[in-house]
Amino acid sequence: MKIQRLPVLTALLLLAAAAAWFFRVDVGLFGENYLRFVSLLLAALGLASILVQFILVSRIKSLESGFGLDRMLRWHRVFGRAGLILVTLHAVLIIAFQLLQFGEVFINLFILIGILGLLGFMVTAGVASTYKKIGLAYETWRNIHLVNYVLFPLVMIHALYHAAPGSLLYYYLLLLAFLFLAVAFYRVARIAAVRRNPFEVVEVRQEAEDIWSLFFKGPRPEYKPGQFMFIQLLRNGELSSPHPFTISSSPTAEYISITPKELGDFTSTIKNTKPGDRAFIDAPYGIFSFLNYAGGEPVFFAGGIGITPFMSMLRYMFDRKQDQKVTLFWANRSEKNLCFREELELMKKEMPGLRVIPVMSNQPDWQGEKGHIKGPMIMNYIETIDNKDFYVCGPPGMSRAVINELKQLNVSPVAIHSELFEL
Repeated sequence: MKIQRLPVLTALLLLAAAAAWFFRVDVGLFGENYLRFVSLLLAALGLASILVQFILVSRIKSLESGFGLDRMLRWHRVFGRAGLILVTLHAVLIIAFQLLQFGEVFINLFILIGILGLLGFMVTAGVASTYKKIGLAYETWRNIHLVNYVLFPLVMIHALYHAAPGSLLYYYLLLLAFLFLAVAFYRVARIAAVRRNPFEVVEVRQEAEDIWSLFFKGPRPEYKPGQFMFIQLLRNGELSSPHPFTISSSPTAEYISITPKELGDFTSTIKNTKPGDRAFIDAPYGIFSFLNYAGGEPVFFAGGIGITPFMSMLRYMFDRKQDQKVTLFWANRSEKNLCFREELELMKKEMPGLRVIPVMSNQPDWQGEKGHIKGPMIMNYIETIDNKDFYVCGPPGMSRAVINELKQLNVSPVAIHSELFEL
């Protein structure tokens, strides 16, 4: 069994924080300094958790491999919230200690720096949790999020000033500072590497009413069908923020492509892209590919534009003449949202083992399957869950509902593979 580096690294950082704190204690834990020493533990664990969240979004391929960047983004939120709670509790206990011990709260420059850093973390966390509800643009949310790269050094200055020089805890904090600088340097170096190898838009193709494919030529990365990229478009002299999109092309194709649906501020401008525009592509990422699992017959579940990773996989099978048995359930509101219809029909002719089951949730006159994908519908087409692998990609609500249906059918969790992005 392959050991995943990321969980091991995270566990080591947290265990090292506890060990460094334990050997830092030079006075009885149950004496008058009890609150202060507990607050030091919370600070060490909190800073380690916050560092982990930076690592989780740094796109370090050696850590992402085998884990998946979508899972890393979900854990990024978990560790960010945990770190904020821990350092907040640290501040509360320090204040309680000072009031109980001295009857007042002391403030100096380095304490003020720590307070400002903590307040900054609270603001960025609040924005991250509510930006969709308050209608904040993705680019604005991202820029506010980047402020954390300034806040963390401020908090580290505060922590190092108050740690005992020469103690294990002091050196542990220095290690966290070094790792943070390494992560920041890696991100800057990665951006520079991507900028040195621009791509060019060669075609803009409308696939459906509000769905467009962009095709790019350039120094193509080696990728597996189903993986995704981060892309920035340079149009009319304006460079967009990086956005993640599944690669809809097959690795066997001449050009690499994405197929976004108009859902937000950025994707609504995709149709305005022109051949000749430049793009900066950082790829590949993700582990959502049938090539990563030596399992059984693939059963795909797509929700709306979640069809793109499956198109990449089917195109790969088609080009490689792999006539294996594949079942694709494709949930949409109505048939006007269907794209790639002609291509899928051609694939079905050349791949007798391919079955495509469109499911419409809001079209009463649809002649095929209607409603939502449920267990009985699934079993009606696949007959048995044995020797099959199930792949799910779509809107978060739809993906969770399908995964729940599969679990109720007693499908083993190891046979369910999903890609779920929630920024």
